[in-house]
Amino acid sequence: MAAAFARADGYAVRTVAAGDTIGVIAALYGLPVEAILEANDLGGVLVHPGDVLRIPLGEATGGLADPAPEPPPGFTRHVLAPGETLSEITSRYGIDLEALVGANPDLSSLDRLPVGVELLIPPGNGLLVEWLDGTDLGELIRGHGVDPVAVLRANAIHTPTDLKPGMLLWLPGAEPTAALERLAHVRELETRYVWPVHGRITSYFGRRNLGLGTSNFHRGLDVAAPSGTTIVASRSGTVSFAGWAGSYGYLVKVRHAGGDETWYAHQSRIVVSVGQWVEQNQPIGLVGSTGLSTGSHLHFEIRRRGSSLDPLGELN
Repeated sequence: MAAAFARADGYAVRTVAAGDTIGVIAALYGLPVEAILEANDLGGVLVHPGDVLRIPLGEATGGLADPAPEPPPGFTRHVLAPGETLSEITSRYGIDLEALVGANPDLSSLDRLPVGVELLIPPGNGLLVEWLDGTDLGELIRGHGVDPVAVLRANAIHTPTDLKPGMLLWLPGAEPTAALERLAHVRELETRYVWPVHGRITSYFGRRNLGLGTSNFHRGLDVAAPSGTTIVASRSGTVSFAGWAGSYGYLVKVRHAGGDETWYAHQSRIVVSVGQWVEQNQPIGLVGSTGLSTGSHLHFEIRRRGSSLDPLGELN
């Protein structure tokens, strides 16, 4: 299979494929998202298949690939099949997601892994690390707060000579905190926005004719739904406003990572408060017709740096 990028003056050129996100690509190359945004003069993280990105690189790397090191005793391997999800895999093997991440801390995504990727299935919860020459085993064990005897047994270590540079070392009970935080950030970038309520769109984003020769610019989507229908957060974030807002009626604003904000207007009831963290798909209120409204519906806006975006271009 041909390489997906070509080396060019300190950066690589990568063509965005279906399922790629800035977060996934950044994780693949071990770069912060901001580095890719800056290298491509991007004002946001939205990319499309066929887009060409410059990936900043340090020293050139390459050569023959070394064989993957063998996992410790008790591990099995699983090759991701088409349509298979990580939740299905954890259920099949009787482990939780934290255990799977601990055994595969370099995962690029929790939701968009390519078919054919090989996953290590651990015997329980813990963290898999690479043993590097010169590492102090005692310091490593103390740093992760794990049982030394359990580590020696899990890795069949009987003498110091059993430790080889590059080998994989299993730390039973260690938490893969850094990997989980990184993957949560990748998921935040990947999932983007979901529909806060489902129904018929009665007014689209953009200029609209109000009749009698008048018009205005509609900054969001109006989605008709019965009064009392649950409204959910389109994306996880912190509630920055919850209350009465004049023509918007009862309004909730949620601020997201990166500074974007979503607005949910004309609610009949608000069920969150300012400063509260809400997860994506968590209820934040009920559909109503408060404020300047002619019927039961949700007015939904996405704002970035003070400017309104067309939600249809952002929603999954």
